[in-house]
Amino acid sequence: MCSSGEETIHHHRGPPRIHRAQQRVAQARARGRARRADEPRRRVPRERSPRAAHRALPRPAPARHPRDRRAREGHPRRARRSHRGPAQPPPHRADHSAPRSGPPDHPGEGHALAARETARPAHDLALPTPARVKLGTGALVWAGFDGPQAPDPILDAIQRGAIGGILLFAFRGNIRSKAQVRAMLREIQDAARRGGLPPVPVAVDQEGGTVIRIGYRATFPSAMAIGATGDPAYAERAARAVGEGLRADGIAVNHAPVCDVNSDRRNPVIGTRAFGDDAEDVAAFAAAWVRGSEGVGVATTPKHFPGHGHTSQDSHLVRPEANVDRATLESRELVPFRAAFAAGASGAMSAHVRYPALDPKDGATVSRAILTDLLRGELGFTGFAVTDALDMKGITDALGPDQIVTRAIAAGADAAMVTTGLDLQLAAAGWIDAGVGAARVSEALERATVFRERFATPVPVDDIDDTPARRLAAEIAERAVTHVGPRLPPLDSRVRVVTFGSARQSFVEETADPVGGLERALRERFGDRLAFGREGRLPEGDGTLIVCTSNAAFQPAQAARARELLASGGVLCAVRSPYDAALVPNTPVLLSYSDVPPSLEALAAVLAGERRPTGRLPVRL
Repeated sequence: MCSSGEETIHHHRGPPRIHRAQQRVAQARARGRARRADEPRRRVPRERSPRAAHRALPRPAPARHPRDRRAREGHPRRARRSHRGPAQPPPHRADHSAPRSGPPDHPGEGHALAARETARPAHDLALPTPARVKLGTGALVWAGFDGPQAPDPILDAIQRGAIGGILLFAFRGNIRSKAQVRAMLREIQDAARRGGLPPVPVAVDQEGGTVIRIGYRATFPSAMAIGATGDPAYAERAARAVGEGLRADGIAVNHAPVCDVNSDRRNPVIGTRAFGDDAEDVAAFAAAWVRGSEGVGVATTPKHFPGHGHTSQDSHLVRPEANVDRATLESRELVPFRAAFAAGASGAMSAHVRYPALDPKDGATVSRAILTDLLRGELGFTGFAVTDALDMKGITDALGPDQIVTRAIAAGADAAMVTTGLDLQLAAAGWIDAGVGAARVSEALERATVFRERFATPVPVDDIDDTPARRLAAEIAERAVTHVGPRLPPLDSRVRVVTFGSARQSFVEETADPVGGLERALRERFGDRLAFGREGRLPEGDGTLIVCTSNAAFQPAQAARARELLASGGVLCAVRSPYDAALVPNTPVLLSYSDVPPSLEALAAVLAGERRPTGRLPVRL
């Protein structure tokens, strides 16, 4: 899809088209220089090349800390652990750096300051801003890496302005402990400071349930568990608690909430990540989450626009297609996004899903019809649009890396999430320079600059007490447990429990197997009366049978074994997908929607008769 004028992009496969794109960019810049001929000369050149922008910035003196083993004379950017930097901030940063761009350990950095700074109209990134550093095209590229420490090439790219944001994942070894995360982020922000740049924004997906990147903080139940409480106030309180924990570690972007309406029960990637299958309910909970997170200075990116709920395939593996008409999109998929944007969401994340009713050819991430015409034109969103991870099969099967990046930015994204491949991450800014119109790049850079000013922060000195957040997570888990079907039998004699391991349903999940936690929670309550069997094994002896499934609705062998075990009666506990409840008719069922420790404790408490199940079904079975 092409548009006219400077916005035109050719989705090139060879040098001739790249050359023509470069010519158009050069012509646009020449016209801009002509218009500015009579203006005072700017301190920082207008070139968008990260290399050119880096050359224009003042150079700090080499680090000379006696304990800094990495400092090398003449190579200040390799001084990874130096906290000295220049004696005075660069002149063009003076307004911006007070107070947010001080040293990483600046004691004035706190949550109250963050909350004050984020008080603004909903998702408006067009507000007047103070004098700022001119960012290059690299500000539109976000990157990930492997290991507990950012590698030198990533730090160098941050210092040069070739990378503008960082994404962290537990499965890539980025998150091992609180001390390690805080030290890693201090190194990252030191690299930006050495380049005379403001801090870079750092993001995680801290949704709750199966998508929890930081396990050392309070672990909250899934969005569907929160939906089962029936009270959106819990979403706001949970988001506030999650945001405070992230902010304490120097992370101010949370890729949440999931605004997808889980209207297809076969959906393998959304499921309990959604608040439910009713558009209005999802809208209420999503808006509450946005208010809670943004209220403590942590940006939200409602996802996956324009919806990933009505699909039966995982976009990590293939490119799904949502065959729904425009009227259904308006009345279902778009309802939660409208509510989240109205609540003040600063960002939005695209879906690697094709919607023929909106664009007969391209998926949302590279569709101008979706990211510009619909998101900005019809919904009026003025915030920061980001892509989902660009290494997912939902987009890589159709396009090459350079095409993915350039087409996403040209379509309307303000940041390309190049999560893997160092060579791709370092080349991405050049692709954007060569292949995207100057006007579109300028627009994206303006939003990226404002977003970075608001949601990039040094690591605070002081930590927070997680105890209130852990209590809240337990309260939500207790309120979520739902009973469906016949009455529960009394469990005042022997109890036999059969469990199944929590198989990873989607590549986005990275929670540990919960069976051990469930056994401990039950053992504390039933003691010697408990016989426990793993992987579908029936314990010997007699007693009431409890079968605990984990996404059996998606695993035929597990479903068949559960039916076999419960043929003579018992209780079914669906610890993750609520759709397991439909597998065994006329059987009492308890649903927890999540297998994080608070949810398993709450489930055990109900089985032991300590609590009544008060949750309500957020989906139709």
